[in-house]
Amino acid sequence: MNVRLAQLPLAAYAAEQLLTRLIRLEDEWARCTDHADADAIHDLRVAIRRFGEPLRLFRSLFPKQQRKQVREELRLNMSLAGRTRDVDIVRDSFARADIELSPEIALYLSNERAIAEASLRASLAAGLGSGFAARWRDTLRLKDESWLPPAAALNATSPPVTRGKRRDLWRETETAAANARCVLPVLLEQFCKTGERLAHGGFDPTTLHGLRLDGKHLRYTLEVFRPIYGRRMDDLIAAFKETQTRLGDISDAIATMDWLKSQGIHRRPEAQQLQLFLHHGTQKLAEQFLEYWQDHWGLPAFRQQWVRYLARFAGQAVPSAAKQPRPAASSPEAATPEPDEHVAT
Repeated sequence: MNVRLAQLPLAAYAAEQLLTRLIRLEDEWARCTDHADADAIHDLRVAIRRFGEPLRLFRSLFPKQQRKQVREELRLNMSLAGRTRDVDIVRDSFARADIELSPEIALYLSNERAIAEASLRASLAAGLGSGFAARWRDTLRLKDESWLPPAAALNATSPPVTRGKRRDLWRETETAAANARCVLPVLLEQFCKTGERLAHGGFDPTTLHGLRLDGKHLRYTLEVFRPIYGRRMDDLIAAFKETQTRLGDISDAIATMDWLKSQGIHRRPEAQQLQLFLHHGTQKLAEQFLEYWQDHWGLPAFRQQWVRYLARFAGQAVPSAAKQPRPAASSPEAATPEPDEHVAT
């Protein structure tokens, strides 16, 4: 747990998190420009999300027009990377289903991948050539402290900020830790309530996309505040990674079927065979996810322990492990965080 970061005013914390993520994004951007294979595209998409999440999360702290400019550039490159990844997913789906492709379909997929990759690399090269990272630092004024609240205001308690019709959850003059303790438990409870409503319907595969997006935003939000909670936060993030992986497998299958139809090749024999394989697979995955939900986020004790943790331990040390009950090896709390996610939007 980083005490210095915990005591920063929210605006300064947001700027520091964005700067850190921008450095990583610039590295992945350059790597993918040189060689846009599946791994490089995955890492680029993760870096874009990790930079974009605090920009979305703290949108009230940045001038609207400047923030919009950066987000539009992010969305463009995310879309181009997604177009390339779509073809990779379809290819992998055919391989997993052990379906032999006709020469015509194999050539079609190869051409689509080449066109999508060329568009992505051209856009990334243009961003590098224009110095996107330096431009964004200037546009968002990430190194300009003039917009931070005065020191005298940091001891005051400010009400939630209202932006038009939207009531912002953040208290701009309070510390990052104080904000995290107030906001993160609410976000986690909202996610669980959404999941509970869907669980009553049995988790039809087509209804899970919204839950997946909510979970993805919350996972990256937790990562934003990870430095001021400490290592136990890794267990919560790992639980969300497992949730997202299960939802991502369902989403990839549905996205593949949609892609085949959008390309007008869904009536080809191998495409019809794949769609049948994926349809049965998503039904089984949805049933498995329902069981997973009921055994994890559906358990009041499981989610409430994390709600209490988020509400209490931002900027504060967690009691020693000797005083804490040790989670069972099979418990999601004991899960080891993966180095990165493989699920994409």
